[in-house]
Amino acid sequence: MKKFIIFIIPVLLLASNLQDIFLNINNNLLIKSKNKQIEALKKMVQVKRSNNYPSLSLSLNAIKLKDTPTATFKLNPLYPPINMPVGTRDNVDLDLSFSYPLFSGFAITDSIEKAKLKVIKSELERDNFKRELYLKSLILYGNIYALNQTIIAVKDALKATNDSYKKAKGLYENNLINLSNLYNIEAKQHEFQSKLNDLVAQKKKLSNILFYVSGVKIDKKISIKQKKFLNFRYKNLINLAIKNRKDLLVIKKQLNITDIDIKLVKSGYYPQIALIGAIKKQGNNFKLNGNGYTNPDSSYIGVGISWKIFDGFEKQKQEEALLAKKEATILYLQNYEKLIQTNMKNSFLTLDALKSQFVAVQKQLKAQKEYLKLVQGRFDNELVSADELSRAIAKEAEAKAKVETIKAKIFIQKNKIALQTGLNYFSKWFY
Repeated sequence: MKKFIIFIIPVLLLASNLQDIFLNINNNLLIKSKNKQIEALKKMVQVKRSNNYPSLSLSLNAIKLKDTPTATFKLNPLYPPINMPVGTRDNVDLDLSFSYPLFSGFAITDSIEKAKLKVIKSELERDNFKRELYLKSLILYGNIYALNQTIIAVKDALKATNDSYKKAKGLYENNLINLSNLYNIEAKQHEFQSKLNDLVAQKKKLSNILFYVSGVKIDKKISIKQKKFLNFRYKNLINLAIKNRKDLLVIKKQLNITDIDIKLVKSGYYPQIALIGAIKKQGNNFKLNGNGYTNPDSSYIGVGISWKIFDGFEKQKQEEALLAKKEATILYLQNYEKLIQTNMKNSFLTLDALKSQFVAVQKQLKAQKEYLKLVQGRFDNELVSADELSRAIAKEAEAKAKVETIKAKIFIQKNKIALQTGLNYFSKWFY
């Protein structure tokens, strides 16, 4: 019973890094659903293979006629016709028949191959969907990290403002500053607290979405450090993407399936040849020893040939339609490859821009820290107002948040480029 209870209680996973999240992506319900679809398609391969085997069918019919079958014979025009029985009212037939396809115009072989291609295509679709979930999780994780760091910066700013308020209150009580300065700091306190509440709410929303995608609850302390660094030679990575991207391979597999469909249509131009036979017994009772009128054994063996000579140009038009579909897919594939190249080039441009921004915001943060020290010293010596001190604290907090946000964006962008290259390449690089 204890084991059963443990089984039905969902396990809540906590993660502090992306690796834990990615490892749990396989538990996503949509991924599990796709796995079940793949299982079903694999069964269909077996269904198609069964057409290569002989088919056996057994039938037993026991019939009681209303009247005895008779035939009228007119032997002499001078005499009236004679009615004579030609069968019995009770009839029992046992038929064990078989059919074995000798030649189907390659339709059976092609249908098996098509079923296999559908399995491969579905597996590729699942892997590409997994890549998309990785990317979605990556973006969510990076944004949660940025919000975490912004929350820390705002908390620090709020603490500094609270400390300044205590000092300002003492100055006010000693009539060294006016009440408006105190109110300015109070207003800034409320502003920071409101911003903090908003940031916490945003983080919870993103964490909920990440939990939906990955089934993992994000830990309070998360990191964006990586042991390895990607070799960003974009031409090599673009070539890898064109060669290995699962979504591209899905389109290529669709082309293969269309080729098989064309072969299946062409198989209709050939005759269908099968070996047929049956063990057939009949009689007027279950002994099946005849009824005195027909042979008790009507077993047979032979070859059946079916050839549709004219179909109103149906196969020709089907082939033309499939060829047009193939051409459309080829054009779509070529366009998709160009889109991947364009997106990856733009991703590299974005990364370069983010690196430049990171240098700029680091310098801004350094400047804001020095400026805050200066303003804090002046405020302590009653040379500047509390309002100016509050603005300096806010500017430093804003600069800290910018640095961490750009750092998170660079982290996201690097991993995004790796994912754009393909899940296999990303997995080798990331883990």
